[in-house]
Amino acid sequence: MGMILMITIMTLAILVSYMKPLIAQPNPPESQRIPELPKGFQLESDSLLTEARSFSYPSNHTAIITSLAYIVGIIVQLKSKKYVKLLWILPPMLMLSNLVLGLNYLSDLFGGLLIGLVISIVLSNILKLEVPFAMNKFKNTRQ
Repeated sequence: MGMILMITIMTLAILVSYMKPLIAQPNPPESQRIPELPKGFQLESDSLLTEARSFSYPSNHTAIITSLAYIVGIIVQLKSKKYVKLLWILPPMLMLSNLVLGLNYLSDLFGGLLIGLVISIVLSNILKLEVPFAMNKFKNTRQ
C-alpha cells in the first residue's frame, strides 16, 4: 500500500505542476498576503515547477489528501469498515480551511478533488491495490 500511495502522490504532484501553467488560473488575491516571519526564515513553495507557483487550479493539496483517503480507505475497508468514513473527513476539512484562508477558489478545490480521485482509482486498479503484495511471488519464477 505504501508504494502505491507514494507512486500516486508523485504522479499527482507532477501532473498538477504541469497542469497549472496550462490552465493558468491566477491565485486569489487573498493568497498573496504573506505573514510576517521571524528573521532568517522564509516560506518554501510546494510546487515542482516555478511556473506553477502563481496559479491555483487545481489544488495540489486537495488532490493528494483525496488520494490518501481513497488508497488508505481501501486498505482499511478490507480489515474493518468502521473507520473508513473518518478518512473521508480529511478532504472536506482541507478544502474548507483553504477556502476560508483564501488560498484557493472553490473550483480549484473541486478540481483537485476530482483529479486526486480519478488518478487514485486508475493507479490502484493498474497496480492492483486489493491484492496483497508478497515477495515470494518472485521466488518461484524460472529464468
